[in-house]
Amino acid sequence: MTPVERGHAASHPYVGCGDGPPLVVLPGVNDPLLRAREQAWFDLALAAYCRRQARACAVAGAPRTVYYLSRPPGVPETIGGMSERYRDALDAFGPCDVLGISMGGFAALELARRDDRVRSVALGLSAARLSRHGRESLSTWDEWAADGEWRRVYRAGVRTVVTGLRQRLGALAARGFARLRIPPARDFRRTVAATLAFDATPWLDGVDVPALVVGGTRDPFFTDEAFVAAASGLDARHERLDEWGHDAIIEGGRLVDRRVAQFLA
Repeated sequence: MTPVERGHAASHPYVGCGDGPPLVVLPGVNDPLLRAREQAWFDLALAAYCRRQARACAVAGAPRTVYYLSRPPGVPETIGGMSERYRDALDAFGPCDVLGISMGGFAALELARRDDRVRSVALGLSAARLSRHGRESLSTWDEWAADGEWRRVYRAGVRTVVTGLRQRLGALAARGFARLRIPPARDFRRTVAATLAFDATPWLDGVDVPALVVGGTRDPFFTDEAFVAAASGLDARHERLDEWGHDAIIEGGRLVDRRVAQFLA
């Protein structure tokens, strides 16, 4: 098994695994709640994800070293600001493919537009702007965060990505996590505000690298029409995941992994 890498790139903590050129994964709104390098058990989970995606790439004939690259404390107020900091982090990796997960897709689009070291961009469960329901959901999470209701924030995040027994176990974990952890209120609320304000629709044709859009028909933050529109604006391949939402990244993760790997191949 490939050894797990842990480190920092321009203060951005990361966990990586695999062989080959870099595939840099940019996480979503949840990132300030728990970053890479903050908890050993979470690094193990990230390493498992990176290894899973790296294995899919190798099987597809496009081997990659997969890096999950968190954002450091002191999150900028805009997606553009986040992408500028990611540009500094790319100095550690050089030319790379970029995969943005959920809101991370927004940062990936900005990075692909601004930095010619980005060789391709894949949007995993992300489009160019939030749906109405997605905006309402994040606005509610922001209100909870402002009121210090972090247990509700964590539980909502769990419900977004898992179902069934995993959801029940996750709710229990969220309860304990909310009691033990000092909430990253400022960074989380800045991330939400930046996400709510972002709209890449007017300039998608300015992203001139190969692109992929993977989206589910039951996604809580983006409509199927939004995925189609993003793919059209990017002149990208569109992979539809029928009956999947944001849970596709965990419960149906290999569906996403395989499509990203086939795109890279």
